[in-house]
Amino acid sequence: MRTAGTGGLTAFGATTLAGNASAHEAIDIPPRYLEQYRETGTNWGMDWTYLAGIGAVETQHGQYEDGCETSSAGARGPMQFMPSTWEAYGVDGTGDGTADSCDYRDAIPSAANYLEANGAPKNWDDALYAYNPRWSYVEHVKEHAAQYRDRYGSGDGGDGGSGGDGGGDSPAFADGDRVTPTTGLNTRHRPGTESTVLATMQPGSIGEIVNGPETVDGYTWWGIHWLEDDSWGWSVERYLTVADGGGGSEGADFTWPIDGYITSPYGDRPGHLAVDFGNDRIVGTPICAARDGVVDVVGYEADGCGNYVTLGHENGYQTMYCHLNSVAVSDGQHVSRGQQIGGMGDTGRSTAPHLHFTVERNRVQQPIPGDDGRHVIAGEAIPKAYDGL
Repeated sequence: MRTAGTGGLTAFGATTLAGNASAHEAIDIPPRYLEQYRETGTNWGMDWTYLAGIGAVETQHGQYEDGCETSSAGARGPMQFMPSTWEAYGVDGTGDGTADSCDYRDAIPSAANYLEANGAPKNWDDALYAYNPRWSYVEHVKEHAAQYRDRYGSGDGGDGGSGGDGGGDSPAFADGDRVTPTTGLNTRHRPGTESTVLATMQPGSIGEIVNGPETVDGYTWWGIHWLEDDSWGWSVERYLTVADGGGGSEGADFTWPIDGYITSPYGDRPGHLAVDFGNDRIVGTPICAARDGVVDVVGYEADGCGNYVTLGHENGYQTMYCHLNSVAVSDGQHVSRGQQIGGMGDTGRSTAPHLHFTVERNRVQQPIPGDDGRHVIAGEAIPKAYDGL
């Protein structure tokens, strides 16, 4: 892997080879590469379009001296491996006894090997971030992958929990169901891959089923009203999953902990694996438990969270609430979803009154959806399905 340039971390990183695919245009995939991406996706049980997205962003599918030109950082091959990373994750895809980073038939399965080791296909964001620790890179690859799904068809092989593509006896959804994309997903004017793209919806966007299903171009399509954008369109079932967007009802995984708006989304800068919320700098805005649980810690960090509370939940989950101006619970106390645990403040390392909120599972940070400026209501469900709850 190439060196990221700060902190001594190693990562694949964006290639320095000239002529990279732009963030908005996914170039056509050469037939031999397309065959290898699809075969690798099937063999590794993952959506091949993410592999193709990486191949496009890194080397435009090996179109620089067949992918063997070395970058300024020393990375080689169509999937741009550093020698040390290749030694750890290189795969002999051809079965000829040699793993060659310059052979796309070895390099593409090796990229799948690395991505799987870092959470794919269940957590594509973290896996792609491990490939290159920049969120702009993650979005770039996902954007290409979404275009390839439209252009070449289903990603197959597993996409992290979508609702399938209509192969059963009964429809996956019904009128009124609320859904969210499992990846960047185009919504179109009419069912069909040739129809005009109206928008690309991201995970966390909530839509309501209003029409369908329709089968066009080999896909099952649903008519969806995307609530936050107040837009209507058609999207493919394979990349939709049920979202509990309904007011913090019984059974919601986690609910928003505050009435306010997002001031800093998850992963918007390096190391910020949390969501920050504001509410017009109103100190004391109620902070509520995101789920039933037990108070693990009530603490204080002068150069960090300030006054903070952590809650333990079922199956290894924990939530943290930082920069509180007041705390209304104590260590070991049982709390209920929606119960006030404190008030928003400006304690610790903080530039203005806000809430810093995290979800962890077994000490691993979990992504939280939501764009900058999104308004949230305490008690309404966070539109993400967390495993095991």
